[in-house]
Amino acid sequence: MILGIGCDLIEIERIAKVFDSDRKKARIFTEAELSSVRKPGSGELAGIYAVKESFAKALGTGIRGITFRDIEVLKDALGKPYINLEKAMPFLSERFGREDIMVQVTISHDRTNALAFVVVEGGMS
Repeated sequence: MILGIGCDLIEIERIAKVFDSDRKKARIFTEAELSSVRKPGSGELAGIYAVKESFAKALGTGIRGITFRDIEVLKDALGKPYINLEKAMPFLSERFGREDIMVQVTISHDRTNALAFVVVEGGMS
């Protein structure tokens, strides 16, 4: 059963301008996320940011009671993005009152924009 969905579209150039220093990046992104970005200035960082925004929307709370660094976007061996549930599960459990939660993530970008979509599902056990 779908518990929440979130979508975000962001301009890649805007993210590059806002996060123009390591200090600014460290306030939003984890070390693991930053080390996964192969090509600075590409849509990768904007895509990760869009996932964080999408997750907050799927949670239904926005960025209230959770920080951007609590929402960690990682990649599996094939490069598929996913949310680190070890960090996110306390917020998901509190919000939805259950532990049997799965989160689906997808990211896409072109030269100017990055798009992310997040689906939170329950009843998965």
